Amino acid sequence: MTPALRISVVLCTYNGEAYLAEQLRTLLVQSRLPDEVVIGDDASSDGTWAIVEAFAAMARTRDVVVNGVRRAERLGYVANFSRTLELATGDLVFLCDQDDAWHPDKVAIIEQRFREEALLTLVHTDARLVSADGSDLGHSLFEALELTPAERLRVSSSRALEVYLRRNIATGATTAFRRGLLRQALPIPGSWIHDAWLAAFAAATGKVSLIDDPLIDYRQHNGNQIGMRRRTIKDRLQEFRLPRGEELRATAVRLEVLGERLAENGALAQVNDVLDMRTHILRRIRIGERPLLSRVPAIASEWLAGGYTRFATGTRSVLRDLLRKG
Repeated sequence: MTPALRISVVLCTYNGEAYLAEQLRTLLVQSRLPDEVVIGDDASSDGTWAIVEAFAAMARTRDVVVNGVRRAERLGYVANFSRTLELATGDLVFLCDQDDAWHPDKVAIIEQRFREEALLTLVHTDARLVSADGSDLGHSLFEALELTPAERLRVSSSRALEVYLRRNIATGATTAFRRGLLRQALPIPGSWIHDAWLAAFAAATGKVSLIDDPLIDYRQHNGNQIGMRRRTIKDRLQEFRLPRGEELRATAVRLEVLGERLAENGALAQVNDVLDMRTHILRRIRIGERPLLSRVPAIASEWLAGGYTRFATGTRSVLRDLLRKG
């Protein structure tokens, strides 16, 4: 087993005074304290920075180093995270949001996983979903994501990249990784969300693992950058008719960017997987441009080629492409 690892927590803030103090308190009651907390504030106009300064003073009494950067102009969510990640110095980097609450053993449990698995690049965990006031919503993050046994099997095997290309199941606030990942993954492209990019890059160049324990309270409220809730039957039925063209075109752009970055870093075998999925996406874009009745042969061809099962959600995606408006 490897010795103790130095821990950096990277937190980005923007007008987060409503919940930030509670989140920061949970960092200082960890059974294994972080060594460093790096905070990038994206030009907040509320009381966020005062909360950060008060936290820094309290953290110093616990021998936790706080490096806070207050930006004069907004960079935006992804660019702020990308720039703030550059400042982390620990062996392990934990992503943190401004409105959640960490369970007391989160750092200890995740550090132990990395100490036990020398080849592990990135890990993400389940979370307890709670309302704005902290009430338990009765289901977990992985349940809301409808994480399947097949996806779990792929993550634990050599096919993890297929999972993270198809959809992001790694929520940033539950994620930690070895800092070496950043040498290749930074800067984060503007076409990607930071957690999805890091998880996909880690799956392509290293090893990713899941922890089924919910190690944070993931707060759901109107101000979430990206929230999560369990889908209803009505949601499932409506999604078949939703336009998907713009979403698919954005996905094709993201895949092109990822393929180029992986090629730059010599991950040529993984580039082929990315390009294969991009080809599938481009075919689906063309399918959506056809009249409804003329889509059947193209959908059948893509089904027989295995694209819908490898890079999409199987029959559900087939029905989407058959029925969607664009």
